[in-house]
Amino acid sequence: MTNISQQDARDLALRADVPWASYEGATVVVTGATGLIGRALTLALLERAEAGAGPAEVCVLVRNEAKARDLFGERDCLRVVAWSAEEPEVAEADVPAADFVFHCANMTDSASFVERPIETIDTTIGGARAMIALAERTGARLCIASTMETYGEVSVEGLVAEDQGGFLDAMNVRNSYPEAKRLVEALCAAYASERGVAACVVRLVQTMGPGVAHDDRRVFAEFARCASEGRDIVLLTDGSKRNSYLYVSDAVAALLVAAARGEAGRAYNAANDASFCSVREMADMVSERFGNGACKVVVNIDPEAARRFRKGSVLRLDTSALGALGWQATVGLEEMYERLLADWAEHGR
Repeated sequence: MTNISQQDARDLALRADVPWASYEGATVVVTGATGLIGRALTLALLERAEAGAGPAEVCVLVRNEAKARDLFGERDCLRVVAWSAEEPEVAEADVPAADFVFHCANMTDSASFVERPIETIDTTIGGARAMIALAERTGARLCIASTMETYGEVSVEGLVAEDQGGFLDAMNVRNSYPEAKRLVEALCAAYASERGVAACVVRLVQTMGPGVAHDDRRVFAEFARCASEGRDIVLLTDGSKRNSYLYVSDAVAALLVAAARGEAGRAYNAANDASFCSVREMADMVSERFGNGACKVVVNIDPEAARRFRKGSVLRLDTSALGALGWQATVGLEEMYERLLADWAEHGR
């Protein structure tokens, strides 16, 4: 764990917009705890627990137990359970009780959505169904990390609220991921309505920060690699698509707020509106701010490579519903890159 991750965990544990009192003495379950968001969430929960002002137990469900123990160490308040979305059922002996469940295990690599669409659908739906079943059995409040991609191609001008979804072509294999996440969201709403499961969803925009792998294939990570290595940033599209971005600590705070205060059976948008920009604008900023004069932006449109990317040009999410629960984004785009690159530097990359 780097100094950046440690400082983020300490800062999260002190955030005033997180209702930490709701988690005192609780048993909290986290899936995907070795991934970007789950890792940051687990570190913050452990920070609170060891200060005596947080959960009594943090139970992480992970594919790689050794990796989890290496990341988090041996702690009295930590339980590590082997779990995979391919075989997602959770035995009662492994997790006998839970007050909160955070389902953060997600596929995030766009290329995999095209290369392995069947696995993308199966693991996305199977993992979520297992966590819904766990929440129903234990009476826990469940929060599932979802994605802005569920909106598809929207025709709304301006901010997009949670009930303003657009078109998704189910026959486009790239949509295996957002279509599966749409079904996961529908399952949350169904179980909340029919069986009273306290399940909600947070739709996250692209999230970055310490914990992003150096070989991550997403566009923002490629831009960071190019700048740090003195290579040109090569755009495979015209770069006109516009999105917001979110720092990992702000994403974690959104999950914690929604789980404690959110309404069952509904979704909440989480984005930093101050980071709203086009891919080209982000590339120019990274080149100028972090490229040390050795990195310029080059456009080389590749229609085949473009199949990996989400269609659409503008997606600006309305975060007022989550804001009404007390949440707010705090870290801007330039600082996101500063912290990401500092984290890589600490790892010697």
